[in-house]
Amino acid sequence: MSDISLKTPYYSEKTDAPTILIVDDNLDSLKILSDMLEGVPYNVIAAKNGKEALEVISCTKLDLVILDLMMPDMSGFEVCTKIRERFSLVDLPVLIITAAIIGHDKYKAFHAGANDILQKPYHYSEFMARIKNLIMMKHTANQATRMEMAFLQSQIKPHFLYNVLNTIISLSHLDIEKAREVTEEFTNYLRMSFDFQNTSAISSFKHELSIISSYLSIEKTRFGDRLDILFDIEEDIDFILPPLMIQPLVENAVLHGVSKKRGGGWVKLTAKKQSENEYYIKVEDNGAGIAPEKREDLLSADFDRSVGLKNINQRLKHFCGSELKISSTPDAGTSVSMLIHLAITTESPAALSERN
Repeated sequence: MSDISLKTPYYSEKTDAPTILIVDDNLDSLKILSDMLEGVPYNVIAAKNGKEALEVISCTKLDLVILDLMMPDMSGFEVCTKIRERFSLVDLPVLIITAAIIGHDKYKAFHAGANDILQKPYHYSEFMARIKNLIMMKHTANQATRMEMAFLQSQIKPHFLYNVLNTIISLSHLDIEKAREVTEEFTNYLRMSFDFQNTSAISSFKHELSIISSYLSIEKTRFGDRLDILFDIEEDIDFILPPLMIQPLVENAVLHGVSKKRGGGWVKLTAKKQSENEYYIKVEDNGAGIAPEKREDLLSADFDRSVGLKNINQRLKHFCGSELKISSTPDAGTSVSMLIHLAITTESPAALSERN
């Protein structure tokens, strides 16, 4: 790309590498930095001002943002502050570059949420080292979050295993065919759970739907008429998403919603294509609901109703740039929804199905 023909936002040719957004109103500097990063190689997106940068951030999965401090419409401080309204220091690292660093600028940069600040002119080796470290920090945090989800899933197994085994034993004396069906669903549930626990970053909706179906089939056997299961799933729908984003929500609805309400109730899973690049997921129940004073703690790690809610929300922000939407009314039920953006990976659901 040349200085004259440079049109922003510019997207480099896609490679299997981290994606960096660079923001600078000087097109010459933008070109030099783009060429430098593409040669590493990194995926590069170039924006010439703050407004353009925020539009890119709203719809693209990024590993790092490099911001020039002095820009006419929005300063690097202002853009960084806007980024931090949505992403934490770990979710999306920000490196601010400036021609001169004074003490006050450094304070303002870190106060705005920058992870690092670097003065021009910089040495290539130092610049690349800082970029590598920030991206490594983000990826390490992502891996830790996935490991946490696997650990949480293993934590919730003992009581479930105990209940299912008791159900199978009881059915073996009353209905051998039904006991066989539950055993098959249980086998599928375990197999799919172990697949999920490989901490892979990406799975598919159909893959997760299989474990959800097995789980609900088992719980239906246990609860009988006290549990109704409803699906509103678009025909032939499939898309990529991080693993174990939906099943824990369904489990919450059964264990902490319907089972806590006298007479039981229903659990409903909705999955629809929202647009070309977005899919809408909602898990709802008409169970016990949550008291108003406890709603603020729904995403807290120690909130006793949430099986991994905080973790799911963190991964949703990491991979999709969105957050869980939760509403609940005592004795009326709870609803948890999310938007999945396809920007989280380039791998197709079909390829994932073959691999899994």
